[in-house]
Amino acid sequence: MLGYVILIILQIAGAWTLAPQLKRFLPAIPQFGGYNVEIFVWALIFAVIVFVIGFIGSIVLKGVRTPGAGTLTVSLLLALILAALTFIPPITQAVAQIVPRVEILWWPLLGAVVGYFVKR
Repeated sequence: MLGYVILIILQIAGAWTLAPQLKRFLPAIPQFGGYNVEIFVWALIFAVIVFVIGFIGSIVLKGVRTPGAGTLTVSLLLALILAALTFIPPITQAVAQIVPRVEILWWPLLGAVVGYFVKR
């Protein structure tokens, strides 16, 4: 259990710090119909980083399972779903009332991390 707690912390911290570094190498994403769809690129980057850190963590940490392709798929899907929810104003307003000052980029990151641990 302690291995999974450490893995969650490593995944969140690693994705939050590495994603902007990787994003610099990608071209600018144009707006689509007035919407900034760049959050879907962030979701993809977060899911891949979370998966890679999870794979390395499974080698280093004792008692942590090795992720498979299904884990990456669920992590990516949940990150994309939570990224899509940021386009629905009632949902973002409700979350802002519960957790004030939450940054929009946390949505796909948390989706990627939760998706990683949902697949067992």
